[in-house]
Amino acid sequence: MMVNLKFKTRLSAYDITAVLIALFYSLVMIHLSLLKFKYFRYTSFDLGIFTQSFAGFLHGRPWFNTVEWQVHGVTSHFGVHFQPIMYALIPLFKLFPSAKTFLVVQSLALGTSVFLAYLLAKKVLNERLALALTGLYAFNSSLIGINLFEFHPVSLAVPLFLLAAVLLVDGREREFFATSAILLSVKEDTFLGVASLSLWWAFRDGFSIEELKKNRRFLVFAALSVLYGVIVIKLIIPHFGKGYIYGSLYKHVHLTGRKLAYFLLFNLSFGLLPLFLPRNWALLTLPWLENLLASRASQYSFGFHYPYMLVPLSFLGTVYALKELEFRHLKRILSVLLVLGFITSWATMPIAETPPKEPFSLVYYSILEPLPGYKTAWEVIDVLLKTNLSIYTQPAFYPALAVKENVYVYPAGIKPDLVFVDVRTYHGRLYLKRLREMVRNNYVLVYSKNGIELYARSGLKLPLPLKELN
Repeated sequence: MMVNLKFKTRLSAYDITAVLIALFYSLVMIHLSLLKFKYFRYTSFDLGIFTQSFAGFLHGRPWFNTVEWQVHGVTSHFGVHFQPIMYALIPLFKLFPSAKTFLVVQSLALGTSVFLAYLLAKKVLNERLALALTGLYAFNSSLIGINLFEFHPVSLAVPLFLLAAVLLVDGREREFFATSAILLSVKEDTFLGVASLSLWWAFRDGFSIEELKKNRRFLVFAALSVLYGVIVIKLIIPHFGKGYIYGSLYKHVHLTGRKLAYFLLFNLSFGLLPLFLPRNWALLTLPWLENLLASRASQYSFGFHYPYMLVPLSFLGTVYALKELEFRHLKRILSVLLVLGFITSWATMPIAETPPKEPFSLVYYSILEPLPGYKTAWEVIDVLLKTNLSIYTQPAFYPALAVKENVYVYPAGIKPDLVFVDVRTYHGRLYLKRLREMVRNNYVLVYSKNGIELYARSGLKLPLPLKELN
């Protein structure tokens, strides 16, 4: 008997365009991320920290990295951030043990979120408007900032939040709770977004006693999410480390003009639409307070990963603002608001080919200009990866070398076999000076080319790969 399969699902022109936008986003971000890696422009430690943490796992030292060991005295990344979702990436990293693996995964995850944004908007609004909002989302400067600032597992939360929202719209509560449980594993603070999303949905029809009874399962889940977050911050992270180090960011709470400017510009990038619907405050208040009350400027600047909850939740708020405020009342100004969103994202776009002469103070730029001598640096790195020698280097070279567990970017408490720097860059000169002060110049120059210098500890017998360097 022959079985004829008939597929009733047909993709509209809008659907196909949304898929192409998501694919285009992923390909462009993969290209820019790998270009930034090739040019040694990842200099903020995080890409190296996660690469070395995964390498440590494969080498029998789960989540160990030298940066957090030297700075915070912890032997596991879980002593700084509790992110068990990292276990899901182990098989992939084992197949492709490189920092580039994380950059590709991150871009694909955020590209997936672009299509999920379309799917969500399409279910709530109409295809045409959904596609316009998808373009606004894909071009959002904060989304691109998450993508290009190092690698962080929180990038996986962005599509998961949108997936959770889609499941709520479809009435698939069990799947929503399962997705939210995965979200809680992304980072210790994700409970703020999960609880907010649950409460926002529970009170979608009002705040009456009847609504409380009807949606008590969402209220209970929100409470359990908060309890989970408290347990992780108060018990689990201190178990792996010495306490939750980020609590100090909220000891001196104050609002500033810079914070208010960031708040306004972020919402302008969504056409101010999230603010139009009053009940969106239940969705956005907790994630906003986490960023605006912090004393660390990077949490209220464009170009970082910190708005990983705000981006998908603000998009959700945008969609429902258009639905519940009735589109016909906004139709006259909607095109203006969307254009305003695109212009704001363009003005706060965290990408620059070269360091801007007059940078916008609210934007941390991903620079795409090659580091001086980058080709020579890669030649040396390829050789260094063939050795078991310990290495002290500068942040720019850390991610590429972080598949080794004995690579350091701080000189305190170590006497490495090799010192590897680019003396034509500021960090190269600074770090080499620090090392010389620590070890009293007990190093000899064994390689120098195009500003790239390699020093070996006096008396060290060089392995064959190093001897082959010209």
